Amino acid sequence: MAEKVKVPTVGESITEVTIANWLKNDGDIVKMDEVIAELESDKATFELPAPKAGALKILKEAGETVPIGEVICEIDESAKGSSSASKKSDKDESKPKKDDSKSETSEPKPTG
Repeated sequence: MAEKVKVPTVGESITEVTIANWLKNDGDIVKMDEVIAELESDKATFELPAPKAGALKILKEAGETVPIGEVICEIDESAKGSSSASKKSDKDESKPKKDDSKSETSEPKPTG
């Protein structure tokens, strides 16, 4: 089930914020409490942490001004296990690179 992430209350007099920057991309796997976006008000910039771990679905784009309480993204908790699968594939891809470097060093170096 997807967790809806709303713009938090950041101050008594602040009624809206601008999404300054998404620090993660749509579809990225995020960890709980990992900062996923920067929000700006007239007075300050705030970091938005992920309330849950899972796949990020961005609903509002950077640069948009949104009211406090507006849903700006969702986190699909059922997808949080896919990050470990992608890490394993990254490790598998790095092994051939190590083998390639060994074959390069075994070749005789020209002297001159």
